[in-house]
Amino acid sequence: MQPSKEREASDGDPMDDLDDLLDDDLAGGEGEPDAETDGAATPEPSAGSSRTGEAGRIGISGRWFSAKAFALALVTVAVAVFVGGLIPLIGGTIGTAGGVFLAAFLLGLVVSTRRYVETGIAGAAAGATSAVTSVLGVGFLPIGIDYLSQWGLPLVAVGGGAGLALALLGHYFGRDLRAGLTEDIGG
Repeated sequence: MQPSKEREASDGDPMDDLDDLLDDDLAGGEGEPDAETDGAATPEPSAGSSRTGEAGRIGISGRWFSAKAFALALVTVAVAVFVGGLIPLIGGTIGTAGGVFLAAFLLGLVVSTRRYVETGIAGAAAGATSAVTSVLGVGFLPIGIDYLSQWGLPLVAVGGGAGLALALLGHYFGRDLRAGLTEDIGG
C-alpha cells in the first residue's frame, strides 16, 4: 500500500482492495508494511537494486526489457552483420540476413533467459539500416537519396520487418537447441 494513503482498505470497499493489489503489483510485489514499523515509509531501493530481490520489469536488468541484454544483442547483431557482409559472393543482403539470424541464434543458445524483445529490436534495427545503406551504396549518391525520399519509409519498414522476423526465428531456434542440450534424457 502506498504511504500516502491514510486509511486501511478494511472498510469493505472492493475498489480499495483492487487499488491495493494494483499498487502491490506495480511496486514489484512489495507487500503490506510490517506491523513493527507502524506503516512508516521505508527507504526506496537504489536504482540498481530491487524491492523483492528480483529485477524490475524494465531497466538495466529488467524482466521484460533489459538494457544490458539489448546492448549485448545490438553488438552481437552488428558484428555478425558486418562479418556476414564480408563473405565473398554472398555478402550484401544475404550475408546481412544470415548475420542477423546467426547472431540471434547464438544469443538464444548462450543467454539463459528469454530475450526476444531485445533481440527482435536489434534485428529490426540491423535490417532497416541494411536496407537504407544498400540503396545508398548502389549507383550515384543523389539518385540513392532521391529514391530514399520517395520510397524510404516502406523500405525501412520492409527491412526492419525482415530483420525482426529473422532475429525472432533465430532466437527461438537457439533457445530450442539450448533446451534440448540442457534437458535430461529420460530412460
